[in-house]
Amino acid sequence: MGRPEQRQRKRKQAAESCQKIDSLFAPAAKRSAKEKDSGDCRGTGSSTAVESHGKEPVTQSEGSGASDVCQVEAASLPVDSDPSGGSDDPQVATPDGDRPAPACRPTSALHVDIGDFVDSCSSEDDVGHALRNLPSEQKYALLRKHSQPSKEFKFPTTYMGGCNRSFRQVWLHDHPWMAYSGKLDGGFCIPCALFPAGGRYGKSGKFLTRPFRKWNKKSEQCGGHEKLPYHGESMKMADDFVRQFENPETQLPNRMDEKRAANIEQNRSIVKVITEAVLYCGRQCLALRGDHEDIAGAGNPGNLIALLKLLARHNDILRQHLESPAMRNAKYISHRTQDEIIEVLGQHMILKDIVDEIKQARFYAILADEITSHNHEYLALCVRFVAADNTVREDFLAFLKLDRITGEEIAATIIKFLNDHGIPLAGMRGQGYDGAANMSSDRVGVQKRIRDLAPHATYVHCHCHSLNLVITKSCALPEIRNVTDKLQHCCRFFLNSPKRGGALQLIVNANVTDTQKRKPLLDLCRTRWAERHTAYQHFYQAYTFIVQTLEMIGYGRHTDKYGDKYGQWDTGNKSEAQQILASITHSGFIVGFMCIYNYLSHLSGITVKLQKRSLDIVQAYGMILEIKEAYARERQDVETQFHKLYQQCERMAEVVGNPITMPRITGRQQHRSNQASSTPEEYYRKAIANEFLDHLISALEDRFSRPALQCVHRKLARYAAEYVLKATFEKLPYEKSGRAFQKRGDTWCE
Repeated sequence: MGRPEQRQRKRKQAAESCQKIDSLFAPAAKRSAKEKDSGDCRGTGSSTAVESHGKEPVTQSEGSGASDVCQVEAASLPVDSDPSGGSDDPQVATPDGDRPAPACRPTSALHVDIGDFVDSCSSEDDVGHALRNLPSEQKYALLRKHSQPSKEFKFPTTYMGGCNRSFRQVWLHDHPWMAYSGKLDGGFCIPCALFPAGGRYGKSGKFLTRPFRKWNKKSEQCGGHEKLPYHGESMKMADDFVRQFENPETQLPNRMDEKRAANIEQNRSIVKVITEAVLYCGRQCLALRGDHEDIAGAGNPGNLIALLKLLARHNDILRQHLESPAMRNAKYISHRTQDEIIEVLGQHMILKDIVDEIKQARFYAILADEITSHNHEYLALCVRFVAADNTVREDFLAFLKLDRITGEEIAATIIKFLNDHGIPLAGMRGQGYDGAANMSSDRVGVQKRIRDLAPHATYVHCHCHSLNLVITKSCALPEIRNVTDKLQHCCRFFLNSPKRGGALQLIVNANVTDTQKRKPLLDLCRTRWAERHTAYQHFYQAYTFIVQTLEMIGYGRHTDKYGDKYGQWDTGNKSEAQQILASITHSGFIVGFMCIYNYLSHLSGITVKLQKRSLDIVQAYGMILEIKEAYARERQDVETQFHKLYQQCERMAEVVGNPITMPRITGRQQHRSNQASSTPEEYYRKAIANEFLDHLISALEDRFSRPALQCVHRKLARYAAEYVLKATFEKLPYEKSGRAFQKRGDTWCE
């Protein structure tokens, strides 16, 4: 054995003996001023190790546990981990050193020593994965609040390179990226450890997943690490992370969220404008679609797109969306989108609000009528209830498609709709339909099937429909039917031809001023007889001008007064005009028309009143009684009233140059009235006025008999009284008083 080997062996033995002695007095070790001021090389220390045969030096923390190192740190001076306070300071060991403190963990919830996350028994990949997946708060704490040893702190020593060496405080100043882990007694590059470039760590793992402890090679390895390309990238990523963490609004996810929120807000504003335009067209009964639904194309784009183009002139966001949308397939103006908007508005907003109000009102009545459209049967369903503000509401609910129009199918459709929308059948108190058998039958009708489930739902035949049936039955008299047929023929003669209508308008304008907004004639309504009164009024006021126009067309008269603009007519027009002229100037037509116009005028007002939403059963009951009493008084004083009417007929006949005459009376007549009379007035009073009034009174009595109205009124009043009485006697303190009050209430309801 040579001298160098002998000297090396002696040094090793001396180091081992020093290590054994220092392990006993490490908490109370004292160092001289010379040792404090020494650099890399130190004679003695609180913790030493021996470098053996070129292997990695073994420190006290690795050999005997990290608790001894922590005791050394705590015995010297506390660690300055946070300038603001001691929340991050490590716990100090007990004075006797028997029970050491935990391994350098701060007292705060966030760890500030990277050594807490580096396990020497784990692979580099596992350690790197754990560091990368740390929470953002923990990463920020490691970057900004990592534990920093104080200036008086004495670092543990390790024997290497022929002397004891340790970490130096000045290195933290020379290399700002370096952090010292008191737990592992080593240096780390936290930016590279937390944000490795490319997501991979180096082969050696120094400064990243393994602590740097080769104190004798500090300059070489620290300088080499700073020059590595990935170190600069990691430093940049760490700076970006800190800046974004301290300013959340600058973070990329937040920026993306802000951009997304801005896009959502812009899209909502666009959809809101389009939805309001659809709603406006619906309220104004305007069709949405057109022939060429293109923003920039020619032709009629439809009311909706035309309205959007008008709104875009005053809305920059809408104009930009229509001209250059962010996505070509997201303009929100296609016919499918329009249908979806209508569906949402109708089903999920309007109908939902109505249903909620019905549930809040508790009691309601349904109104239904079947219609035919494009060879399909539909049921128009409406509801009537008292809203929260005590106003009577009558709202449309839906058009329900019907496969069949039997009572069973219609009743099942109504019940299914009510159940699907959560409207309780127990709250139904009324049903209003027409008088068809499938609706009104007491055995198999809709009203019977619904009353089986809702016993309090009283059926009421629609009063407007009943009134229409009254007029229809009364106008079935031969004399009245002939008058309405001739009147219908006359109206269509002028309304179906622009030339004939223009001739009538010419004569009206020449005799009457301010008639541009009023039509001389109106067509007779085919279904709602009560609405014909307005057409009768127009015909009565234009009767003289109609006769003059027919004379000009049929016989070429009045051309000197009105000009020859409409003087040339073909044979067909002349023949038809002569026929109509003879029919409307006949005495029977004049008297019959005046009877219709005068007697049916009593029904024009009640027809409108019966359709009011706020009308209740009591008011309707009173109106019907008033009409019946009015016709009864008219029939009792028919001679006086008809005399006034007949004088008016004579004036009309005198204007057209055809005096009133009565037909020839025969002994036997089957096809017309054959009343024995001495004067035309008496004849027409008996043949037309009396018969027409008798039919009106009889039809009104059949449809609106007093017992039937009183029965319906009594049922509805009983339900209302029961509800009020129930709410009242439930508050009474004694059961006997409550029963007595209920019995008295039943008597009142009867």
